[in-house]
Amino acid sequence: MPVHDLAVVGAGVIGLAITRAYAELGADVVLLERESGPGREQSTHNSGVVHSGAFTRPGTVRAWLAVEGNRRMYDEAPRLGVAIERCGTLMVAQNDADLPRLWEYQRWATANGVDGVRLIEPAEAREIEPNLGLCVAALLAPSGGRVHAAGLVQALNEEASRLGVERRFDFDLAAARRTVEGWELSTRLGETLAARRVVNSAGVRAGRVAALLGAPGHRVYPCLGEYARVLGEKRSWLRTMVYGFPPPGYPGIGVHLTRTTSGEVLVGPTATYQESFEPPALPTTPLATFAALASAYLPGISERDLEPVPAGVRAKLVPPGSGDAFGEYQIAEEPEGSGVVHLLGVESPGLTASFAIAEFVHEHWPVRSL
Repeated sequence: MPVHDLAVVGAGVIGLAITRAYAELGADVVLLERESGPGREQSTHNSGVVHSGAFTRPGTVRAWLAVEGNRRMYDEAPRLGVAIERCGTLMVAQNDADLPRLWEYQRWATANGVDGVRLIEPAEAREIEPNLGLCVAALLAPSGGRVHAAGLVQALNEEASRLGVERRFDFDLAAARRTVEGWELSTRLGETLAARRVVNSAGVRAGRVAALLGAPGHRVYPCLGEYARVLGEKRSWLRTMVYGFPPPGYPGIGVHLTRTTSGEVLVGPTATYQESFEPPALPTTPLATFAALASAYLPGISERDLEPVPAGVRAKLVPPGSGDAFGEYQIAEEPEGSGVVHLLGVESPGLTASFAIAEFVHEHWPVRSL
């Protein structure tokens, strides 16, 4: 059996970016994915936001990777022929009680080194978003933007093909065995391959994959994110991205409004913990809930202006009821010397950070160590 230099488990946008980083420098990489094609889970079931890093807690790996990933995304997407737009992000305070939180995010932006973030008056906010509802002040992050997530997945998958990467779809990892040369990886159907090293980028299933690869004890909690799409002429009511403040204890940055690169306007995502790694067959959040959230920032949006769109499932490390919106990304070789690097809890802003994560992994575990 031939032994690959590296097996990457998970063909989402991060796994694809990591694959490219190694393959470009001559490594023999095999890319493994349980689905029948790339990027069919978190990577394409999101709003396509390019996060500025302004709203990420300072001093964390998440924050550093968000800011660096933002810069890298604006460089890489055009090179790959992927639609990307730097449109800016508005965090809106609707009343005086919101102002201390707005000021805190401004401090976060400064601490994270995000360029150009500033407080603006309601008049300027409405120059940017003429249909904006209640607003006493807003925080403008000019480096926020949007990218065509599915296009990015497709372009990176084509890059993998161009670089000679072997891609094995429908490869649902069920067993792993340590060998003298590295690792032997197998499916339940008996499909087997060998690699000297492994990168676990399996998203919501990364905890299960980690246990198979000798690193038990990591639990990843599936968290459902549902969206609605604005229909008809009211899609023109939004130009950029508008964020509000989530309620206390909400396990995320909150429901926001995003205009995508294709001109759609999305409301979401929600954040609901569940047991399954898969989204439910039918929506669980009433359109009336989305209408109430949307109309708070774009008055006049009603339930009849919305329809549900396919949901996604986040990979969270913080458990239900913890009070923390986000856990820290965990990117490490475990056990030490095993030749396996695990990426755990890489939820938002994972899409934004994908190229920065790939560079981080490759710099710490380079080709020459294979």
